[in-house]
Amino acid sequence: MNGTASKWVLTTWSCALMISAFGCDEAEVYTSATMPKPATSAVASASASAKVANADKAPAAGKTPVVSFTEADFVESSESRDPFRDYRSLFVAKDVGKRGGGQKKVKAVQFALDELKLQAIISHRIMLTDPTGHGWIVYNGDWVGKPELVSVGGTDGAEVAINWRVDRIRASDVVFIREDASHPEIPPTTRVVPLYPAGEGS
Repeated sequence: MNGTASKWVLTTWSCALMISAFGCDEAEVYTSATMPKPATSAVASASASAKVANADKAPAAGKTPVVSFTEADFVESSESRDPFRDYRSLFVAKDVGKRGGGQKKVKAVQFALDELKLQAIISHRIMLTDPTGHGWIVYNGDWVGKPELVSVGGTDGAEVAINWRVDRIRASDVVFIREDASHPEIPPTTRVVPLYPAGEGS
């Protein structure tokens, strides 16, 4: 046996003794073919598969999904309300004259127009006083006084209760008008109440 062979035999026996000494005879020997892949590779593979699966569901980058509407989508209902509608009037108590009828507010409804006295005219409002001495501030368009019964005419002779309304406020008098929009067949009546009646000083 030459020297090279002897060295090879000694090296082989030395390795065998070292493996036996450290108890590595049961150690698994891996090759490049049997070496397990790192866990990160499996995670990366699963993530890539998920991205491919969701690619069809997600909209393309930079594009807004198209939403189609029908005429029914713009019809207000209990499930679709107009966000710009004002609902404050539903929570405001309505002032209704006790004998004025309807939903209109009537001032000095206990007294007839002839019982009210014009005391002052201040710009777009006036002041009336009733027989008890109570003063009423009335504006243009306000309903005033006790309703008066007006005959509709015809064979049945029906009567309708109509209130006086301030139609115009002038410098020295006030024009009241009595009309019923629901009965246009009744001609309107006009009454002018002066601030200073005849015989009274200015």
